[in-house]
Amino acid sequence: MPVHYFLNQFLSYLECKTNDTSFLSPRFMGMRDKEKNILSKDMAIDHFNAFRRDIKDIKNEKEDSHTLVYFTLNELRYILKIRYDNEEKINSIVEELYREDDKVCVIVIEYDGSRYYGMQKQKNESMDTIQDELEKALKIMTGKEIFVFPSSRTDKGVHAMGQVVHFASQGISPESYKYALNNILPKDIRVKDAYLRSQLFNSRYDVVSKTYNYVIDMGEYSVFKKDHVLYTKVNNIARMREELKSLKGTHDFEAFCKGEKEDTIRTIFDAQLHLDGDRLILTFTADGFLHNMIRFIVGELLEIDKTGVGSLKVLIDSKDKNKTPHLAPASGLYLVGIQY
Repeated sequence: MPVHYFLNQFLSYLECKTNDTSFLSPRFMGMRDKEKNILSKDMAIDHFNAFRRDIKDIKNEKEDSHTLVYFTLNELRYILKIRYDNEEKINSIVEELYREDDKVCVIVIEYDGSRYYGMQKQKNESMDTIQDELEKALKIMTGKEIFVFPSSRTDKGVHAMGQVVHFASQGISPESYKYALNNILPKDIRVKDAYLRSQLFNSRYDVVSKTYNYVIDMGEYSVFKKDHVLYTKVNNIARMREELKSLKGTHDFEAFCKGEKEDTIRTIFDAQLHLDGDRLILTFTADGFLHNMIRFIVGELLEIDKTGVGSLKVLIDSKDKNKTPHLAPASGLYLVGIQY
């Protein structure tokens, strides 16, 4: 498909967006009304049309679900990453000078989060995190301080089967990273896969969807599994399935998050339940999740099952955190995978 299709699509985006600065390209970030902090649409469109006439040597390729565009302007080579929304319309463009050897390494990891204070580095250095362990292992391997960027911040005690992390590749092959890190990391952290992506890949911002499981064990309690499931009884599985249906779609989940956040709108693509022996597994796939969102949803779902009163839809519509006090334990939550 000709790259001008993408450029024309972006021009259409500019023409209908008067105050959206979600695209990140420095070519346009200065074109804002500083008092109102909104896009100066006419200035951006004029600049973009001139830019479109002057570029040459254009190529494009796919990277996951995104589009990479390479072009030359004023004898300099650039790379653009075009991201799309759920309707396949452009919602952001990231741009940098192209550096042929500047790749990032992407690793997919699994971990038992029982003894860690979450994925992300904490201010208190005595609180060991998955990020700490990865960066320590990378320093042992390479002799350099390498900062890693995780796709998702999992909390203390939360586990992962498919967390994704990226970092500067240093010219080292993905296979070497996988082999070396699995010989250095603690045995409760494991690299499952490693591969290269372009210099513009971002494990956090390029996410299309995330999938989490929450595992409830209705069987006999085991001290060996207590940090990996929630032990509890469930009365009405059929009603739980019905309640989960109300989560699907785009909603304001302000009632189901910890702390204050400007944007509490999220789209849940799928929410379902299935039985595996005595285990009840809740699966959630969305474009993103708020802090503690799944644990609050599960906590309230279990309270509805226990009392027979209320509904998730009513709680969503309330947008009231005071009505959702029940937080399920971290032990049953797993980040299953990230889709790009």
